[in-house]
Amino acid sequence: RVRWSLADLATADGHTMRCTFSCSVRAMEESAERAMLDEVFLGQKESATQDDVVAHFAAGLRAAAAKTALGRSADLWLADNAAQEMRAALQAAAEKIAFSCGLELLAPYHVDLDSPSFEQQKIEALERNLAERRAAGQVEHFQRAAELLKQFQQMRDTSPNLSPGAVLEQLGPSDQGPMLQTLLLAAARQSAAQSLWAVSGPNLVKIDAQASPPKMELIPMPPSIGPLRSVGRGEIDGQAVLLVGGRSGVGVLDPAQPGNVQTYLDGQIQSELGFNRVVVHHNGIWACHGGAGIVAWELGRHESPRLAIRPAALGSAEATPPPAPEASVSFQRALNPRQLSVLDDGRLIFAVGSRLLSVDHDGRVAPMDVPAWAEIVLIVADKHRLIVVRENGDIAIHDRSTLVVQSQESRGARVSAAGVLPWFSSIRLLLAGDDGPIQCVGFDDQLLTQYASAHRSVRQVAGAAERVAAVSADRQRLILWNSWDGRKPAAEVSVAALAKHRIADINFA
Repeated sequence: RVRWSLADLATADGHTMRCTFSCSVRAMEESAERAMLDEVFLGQKESATQDDVVAHFAAGLRAAAAKTALGRSADLWLADNAAQEMRAALQAAAEKIAFSCGLELLAPYHVDLDSPSFEQQKIEALERNLAERRAAGQVEHFQRAAELLKQFQQMRDTSPNLSPGAVLEQLGPSDQGPMLQTLLLAAARQSAAQSLWAVSGPNLVKIDAQASPPKMELIPMPPSIGPLRSVGRGEIDGQAVLLVGGRSGVGVLDPAQPGNVQTYLDGQIQSELGFNRVVVHHNGIWACHGGAGIVAWELGRHESPRLAIRPAALGSAEATPPPAPEASVSFQRALNPRQLSVLDDGRLIFAVGSRLLSVDHDGRVAPMDVPAWAEIVLIVADKHRLIVVRENGDIAIHDRSTLVVQSQESRGARVSAAGVLPWFSSIRLLLAGDDGPIQCVGFDDQLLTQYASAHRSVRQVAGAAERVAAVSADRQRLILWNSWDGRKPAAEVSVAALAKHRIADINFA
């Protein structure tokens, strides 16, 4: 058996085609034929190989294949039975060459045809068709989303006391999931895009999560506040601000002009920890610090705090005996205040381990009469309720004024990080565990959505109307999802590669 591969044949419509032709060959017995065989193949050597036969026939077969290929377009050559014409042409050309060199061709004859350029054209056409169908489907989906959003708003206008989740519960069970996805998509398209902010070492990092791929901008912060620990958002005199916590102080800046930073410092801090939450309350800046306690400054007075409640005072508020000098480090860690939030006009609330405490404008700290059974990972003050998420997966909803527990449920799994996804005038919780995807749950409906990725044990999670973001377990990468589609990440970006430090915190603003 011998085989010829004839590439780069041009068809009538300009495509390139490849042809493979194979058959059997043998030397003829007659003396005259043997003489021609000797003359052609054995003039300078004692034997002829398959390769010699292939090389001798190659030019003639290529010429015949090239002439024949021009007679049809690529799609016709690849149609059923079209290869028979090419086989007949190549067989005739091969027999003519064989006759002059003492060889005989034998069946079976076999021809294979393919056209890489035509196949690529078909793939591109299919991709264009799929893209057009996707685009048409997206337009239809967006139109449907707008209609559903209008119906949803009408239902809410008719029953203003119903929360978004309660309105969703009015639908049939089979409609609730698609409706939620559609509403998330519609809400994202109607909301103003927010930037994602991260703190990494001494730098604030601005991430344009809408760009593809996401764009990052490094913004150095004043060295006086030290390495950065947290980033949040607030409002001063009706103006949105970023609140950045560092080791020795906090920075307040306009997100539209991040280069102009007002710093509030605490010169008494001797800890390597940092301000893990900063809020605006009563014409002042309040912040909690793992080694410095609760600290407050008056707006405009930057150099020293108006109020500082150190860890020992927090221990007294919890009726904890004063620590021995050699135990002061572990004592401070045990009294690490976190999750500082505004509770009402007169009080803020924060967590120390599993306990909830409040602090008023004058610095009076009081433990809240709330059972403590697991470490608190998130406190959210939402309208008339206070939401407390604990490490063991328990979620408690308290009345914001009385702190009476209104409802409580357990997710049944450890929560390593928690955040909030804004949803119309309400919120949904983002819960990350040691394994599996991030879960998104509401308070007034039974729906659970997920944001899946290859990452496990994410360290931080945050949400905006159009995006959900998480920090990888090694704190080097950001994972981003579209809020309405958690099947796979929309993007990933390495912050550590740019900032040369790991990510300490993230937030949208």
